[in-house]
Amino acid sequence: MQKRNPGALMAAALLMLTGCGDSGSSSQAAESSVAVDMNTELVVDAAETVDPDCAACIRTYFTALEEHDFTAYQKTVYPPYQEVYAAYLAQNGDTLEGAFKDLYTRFDEDGYESWHLTEISLAYYDDEETTVGDFFSRYINSGIFDEEFEKQTRADAAELHDVIFSLDALYAGDSEPVTVIERSGIVAVKNADGWYVFG
Repeated sequence: MQKRNPGALMAAALLMLTGCGDSGSSSQAAESSVAVDMNTELVVDAAETVDPDCAACIRTYFTALEEHDFTAYQKTVYPPYQEVYAAYLAQNGDTLEGAFKDLYTRFDEDGYESWHLTEISLAYYDDEETTVGDFFSRYINSGIFDEEFEKQTRADAAELHDVIFSLDALYAGDSEPVTVIERSGIVAVKNADGWYVFG
């Protein structure tokens, strides 16, 4: 039986997310002769207030991370944000695809590079205007985009939400999923074309 700390998005990866996030709790892999099923669908447990299409977008985003599917990932990320974030990364010799790879490998652990996301819970923050404002301020201060970008995003948005999420994953060789991200946040925006995330 091997004791380990479950994988989680570390601080650098959380640059793409809004919440601070809590580190996952420790877990012990149970000894079992039963094969672990890594093919179950990612279950979404969303509060009634969360738009089902918003929840579906966030689910697709995390599924793309698990499947290392950059094309699917790009379809979920707010297109104007992709442009400004790609330009920001280029200043440091990086690319959006490189940042995407760094994001999904944050779930890996020594001996546990094979993992499957099992459940995600979603709810809107109670004080969304404050947390969304904090998100924009943080990204402006980081130089990823400017005040004009925030202004244009808010003008184009039919809805703009800061979504609290917790995420469970099952690691190959384990018999039970563990919480890898607890109460972090991701900003979701709805415009004329549908729902997207800043991720």
